[in-house]
Order: sequence, then C-alpha cells, then structure tokens
Amino acid sequence: MQTWRVVALMAAVLGLSCGTGGSGGSGSTGSASGSDPGAGGSSDNAGGSSSPGASGGAGSSGTGGSASGTGGSANGTTNSGSGSGAAGGGSGSVDASVSDPNTVTITMGSFVVPAGKEVFMCQDFDNPFNGVDVAIGTSESDMTAGSHHLHVLYGEDSPASKTVSVCQNPFEFRSLLHVAGQPHLVTQYPAGMAAKLKGSVGLRLQAHYLNTASADYTANVVVRLTKVDPATVTKWVAQLYFNRTVLSVPPGNNQQVSTTCTVPSTYGPISLISGASHMHSRGIHYVANTSAGTKLVDTTEWDEPPIVAYDPPIGLNPGDSITWTCTYDNQTGGTLNFGDSAQKNEMCIFLARFYSAPSGDDIECQSATASGAGQVTNNVPQ
Repeated sequence: MQTWRVVALMAAVLGLSCGTGGSGGSGSTGSASGSDPGAGGSSDNAGGSSSPGASGGAGSSGTGGSASGTGGSANGTTNSGSGSGAAGGGSGSVDASVSDPNTVTITMGSFVVPAGKEVFMCQDFDNPFNGVDVAIGTSESDMTAGSHHLHVLYGEDSPASKTVSVCQNPFEFRSLLHVAGQPHLVTQYPAGMAAKLKGSVGLRLQAHYLNTASADYTANVVVRLTKVDPATVTKWVAQLYFNRTVLSVPPGNNQQVSTTCTVPSTYGPISLISGASHMHSRGIHYVANTSAGTKLVDTTEWDEPPIVAYDPPIGLNPGDSITWTCTYDNQTGGTLNFGDSAQKNEMCIFLARFYSAPSGDDIECQSATASGAGQVTNNVPQ
C-alpha cells in the first residue's frame, strides 16, 4: 500500500511574532503567473534546504504511519520586511515554479511585529492556477518559527485584502486546503488521491503568531501547491473539522473538556488518512478516539502538535463518532473561555483529512455542547 506522507521538519528559522492591535501595513498586490496544465509533479523533498532560511531536519513518523524525506526543498522566493511595529512589509506574490511547471509558490507579504504580542495576519490571493480547475497532490508550507498555526482557506475574504494585514475576523472556521502547526510541513498524497481547487476560487492565508521574546522580528510565510492530473484521481480528499465552540476551563490543574461528534448519516463511509489536535497554552494533554475505540491522537504538545498519519487509513461509517478530550492546567486564577488568543483563551479541536469526498465537501461539527452532529459543508465554493 502506498503511504500518505506527512513530513514535519522543525526548521531553525528567524523568530516571528504578531502584535495585538495595530493595522497591517501595505504590501504590493500579489501577481499571478500561470503554470501549464499537465499531469504528474509530486515532490520528493530529498536533500536541499527549506526556505525561508530553514534547514531541513529528519522526517518524523506519526503513530501507525510513516514520514519520509529529509530537508524538503523550497523553491519560493521570500521578501524582506521594511515596516516597523505591527506594519506589513514585503510584497505578496504567486509564482509558477521554473523547475516544476505543476507547482505554484504563494508568498505572503513579510511583516514586522513587536515583542510580547499576539496577532493574526491575513492575505487574499487570486486563484493561483490561472482560473483552471486543478487537483492538488502536494501542499507544502514554510513559516518563520513562532507561529501557532497557518490556515490556507478556500475562498477570499469579502472584500478581499490583497496586501498582508491584521485579520478582521480570526474566527474563520471554514474549509481548509492546507493547515500547519509547524515551521515546515509537507502534505503529499499517494497516486490516486488529491484535494480539489476550482478555478473560480481564490485562497486566503491566515497566520497566527505569539511572540514571547523581548525583541521584534520579521515574519515570512510561503506555501507551495503542486497539481496532478485530475483524470488519475479516484479518491478526493477533504477536511474533517470537529470543534468545541463553547467551553469554560475553571482554575486548577487537570481540568477536562470532552466532546463527541458523529459522522453525518447522509454521508457514505469515509477513511481518515491523518489527524491532529489543537489547544492553546494551558493545554497539557489531548486524546481522541473513535467510537470503536481506535486511538487517533495522544499528545501533550499544544504549540507544535504532531500530525498523525494513519496507515492503513481508519474507516468510519455514517453514524460513527469521534470523542476528543483536552486536559488543562489553569493557573491564571480565573476561568478560561473559548477564544482566539493562545494566551488568554482556550480551544479544543480535532482536525483530520479524509477520503472519499466526491464533491470535495468538508465534514464539520461546530458544537457548543459536549455532543454534536457533523454536517456536510461546501468545500469547493462555486
């Protein structure tokens, strides 16, 4: 069986933080250059160094899966920031790879952020494949160290922000093409699998940074997407997004929040190929299991949680459920509520990639209580 690969290489890159408040400065509008339609184009990530300024490490393996590749290569260009404080700096861009015509590189505008602050920075991009429907076989990201997460969201904001700026709405719980919680991450599907990206759909990049250092520094975020021939795809991959949207964590150690969500009864059998957790800074333990008792995730990491690859994939039928539990150590003296701040709020989320999604649709459960029902959402806006 071919193995779905998640390569998470911890990169020794320049530090990055984001400041609360302040408006993102202007960067020049990203320009898109086309790539020719065609088949093939998967990256091996062997040798080379990852950009911006990242040295490749050894591939780490997830539970039940394998991770391979050393030092993924990064072909994208980076732009140096020229602003100060929370201002945006360099230009955002979309460029076709010279070495691989099936790959495009999306670069957020660089931004400089102050010490001791936390912000969400966003930028919208036109469709990177010149308006042609494509099948994404590989997605890769590089971020300056210090990011809590990177979301590559289907669809631009309204109105679109073509320059990097402070996100107007950090609570963008919507369909994801790529998600990363590490400085360098490669998601590569085996032959026959891909995620859909329609030519009418642009992309929005959201980077969440928390800077606990005493100095300001500049942030760079780069995403690479590689297409494959859609005629070869038999299993379409989409996002499973199970989120506890209302929670309270009282003061004290070993405080727990558990949630259970079901696979929609109207959705055919699915197979999970990877899973990941999401907590904030008071999270000390995370566990997720299927209703059949299969363990999906077990980690004590909140800042850079590992992505777990499932080999073989884990099957779920309509009506099956997933239960995930977050344990917190709350020494703030007050109650922590659900929210976007990694310092002042908490979250408890289970994320996974699955097949088959014939229309490329997500399965989401945005539950305010301990028990919720998953819903099918449109992952490929028209």
